[in-house]
Amino acid sequence: MTTHSRLSGSHAGASRKEIEWGIQVTLQPTLRVDYDRGEHGTACVDVHNLDPDFAVLLDEHRKSDCLLQSVLRVNVIDPDLRRCDDLPNVPGGYQILADGLRFSPCFPFESGVRYRASFDPRPLSRAGYQDVLTLEFSLANPAAVEPASVIGVFPSADVLPENLLRFYICFSRSMQRGRAEEQIRLLGPDGRPTPDVLYRPPLELWDRSMRCLTVLLDPGRLKRWVGPNRELGPPLKAGQRYVLAIGSEMVDACGRMLRNSFYKPFSVEAAVREPIAVAHWKILAPVAKSRQPLVILFSTPLDWALLSHAIAVAPEGGSALAGRISIDRGERRWSFAPVSPWAAGRYSICVASYLEDVCGNRVLAAFDRPLRPGTDLTVETADCLITFRVSGPLDPAAFARPLAPPGTSSIRRLSVNLIEDGARA
Repeated sequence: MTTHSRLSGSHAGASRKEIEWGIQVTLQPTLRVDYDRGEHGTACVDVHNLDPDFAVLLDEHRKSDCLLQSVLRVNVIDPDLRRCDDLPNVPGGYQILADGLRFSPCFPFESGVRYRASFDPRPLSRAGYQDVLTLEFSLANPAAVEPASVIGVFPSADVLPENLLRFYICFSRSMQRGRAEEQIRLLGPDGRPTPDVLYRPPLELWDRSMRCLTVLLDPGRLKRWVGPNRELGPPLKAGQRYVLAIGSEMVDACGRMLRNSFYKPFSVEAAVREPIAVAHWKILAPVAKSRQPLVILFSTPLDWALLSHAIAVAPEGGSALAGRISIDRGERRWSFAPVSPWAAGRYSICVASYLEDVCGNRVLAAFDRPLRPGTDLTVETADCLITFRVSGPLDPAAFARPLAPPGTSSIRRLSVNLIEDGARA
């Protein structure tokens, strides 16, 4: 069942802005859940900040059920399915707004059920609208839910390198797009916002759950030998103190502001411009027939988000093991606890080529290395394979340095230090 209606509004004139060099740009579309806006006082899903011409284009197709459903759809998330697209759409109606589109379900969204809304403008073939927005949400009574808050900022260390590439800001609830530019600032040693330090992408860099925002420092100022770096220098300066400030007017998916502002103070040390030194990692090997975690100690802090999926553990000749990954404060300690007890034998730790440290340096290349003609990109994208053995607590073979023959494929085999069980931290 699908119904259609058109609402009037006063947002059309607010969907564009002028930026200092005279180019007219469109505000970022936002996908959010609104309470008490549906036809029967129930929650609905809205898309706002669309170009007025885009809203006119939607109105021209208001009678096309299939088209509107392909542009804005809501599904129930089934944890047993890899893709919620495999489930049918939640039935409902569409209302075309002056600056967007609204979906109202035929029956109220159920409390505690997780849903995924997606806005896909590509079927309308409108220039400048190619990005797909997604929002995962579950409903509760807004009055009974605590306001959203910042629950973590990464890197978590209090001292960061001068060429830091990015921050990750994690929130307790799903958030809305469109507020980061005005609400997130980097304050300098004098307590004032530092200009031209944070990179402002055309579309804010949220994860699928809309709970984690990536904030980049200007890559042009980080890379040596390019114009912005030569003209302005690096975004941060060693020896100085800064504060990353997140304003309380960031808005969650239900339109409520944060509980309070959040501040992350940090000081800056010398830049790190070397590839990740995998050979300097230390491996704390587990014991057979236990669920004791495998622990890797890094010589430098690594990227918090990439650590959750850039390292895998597999038995010799087998596929990656299922288990729980933990990343300790400071992002210098990674541990993996398997679902099933360790079996005795040889194992491999596969380190993906895209793993980065907090400065964007990878295993085989630094972030701002000089470009060299004829560089072998196959080598620069090779993964690393570290081998170790799981044995009983009295088996000396468990603590030997794993010397594997050089690989003949794109996988590089390394030997690293193993720490015996008695020395585990």
